[in-house]
Amino acid sequence: MTKLTKLMAAVATLAIFALPSFGFAQELDSAEATVRMQIGKFAKITGLDDFVLTTEDEDGSAGALYSGFDNFNLEANAPVQVVLTGQQLSKGENSVPTSYALDDAGMNFSTAPGVHNSSHKVSAQAQLGNISDQEAGDYAANIIITVSALIQ
Repeated sequence: MTKLTKLMAAVATLAIFALPSFGFAQELDSAEATVRMQIGKFAKITGLDDFVLTTEDEDGSAGALYSGFDNFNLEANAPVQVVLTGQQLSKGENSVPTSYALDDAGMNFSTAPGVHNSSHKVSAQAQLGNISDQEAGDYAANIIITVSALIQ
């Protein structure tokens, strides 16, 4: 080896051993922390629209059964209870007995634990009495679907 080669090898060796103490920071301490956040319970109903009841019986005949439905989407980030309330179909002082259901299974349901994103059905049925029991014309009622968080 030449003197220059030996000198370069010595400098390289010195640089390798000297870098940790001169070129890099020496860790003196460290600490750890946990980052947290709280996501609030939230639910939303979309796609619920007005709907019309129709009959396969003769329109306006005694005992005619009228029915109809609409689909809506329920999205929730926690388990919820869904409750349907509805009024009797009415026109002024006249009314027709009316029943309602969610997913063809009653007036309420609860979702499973965890998140929920699914389509559901709201339906209504009204049955006429005798021909003279209700006046002809347009009948209407309001329904309300209420979503409440279940206590976990």
